[in-house]
Amino acid sequence: MDLLLTDYDMDITDGELTFVTGPEAIAQHITMRLRTWLGETVYDEAAGVPYTQVIFREKNPNLTSIQLILERVVLETPGVLTVQLDLDLDAQTRVLSVRGSATSIDGEVDFSTIIEGTI
Repeated sequence: MDLLLTDYDMDITDGELTFVTGPEAIAQHITMRLRTWLGETVYDEAAGVPYTQVIFREKNPNLTSIQLILERVVLETPGVLTVQLDLDLDAQTRVLSVRGSATSIDGEVDFSTIIEGTI
């Protein structure tokens, strides 16, 4: 059980924290992992996706490498067994759209997020 996040903030309904479980919790966990940039957190500087170091660094990025990096991040999410990703990267505007589905211990999970690199 995890806190439900709405717009990346705790969801409070009628003065009570809202919780999420099952596939919804796993989808939320995947999305948060994909939105964490490598070195962003002071708790574990090795955690996160190497957006600055690899993904948004090249003018002509290798989509196969990016796919493998993001698949690894999703597969390292507790409860995830398999993953399918669909990526759309605009290297010029530095915007990466990630849509995916995963098989988890709680069932099928769909997720999506948009990552915007700074210019």
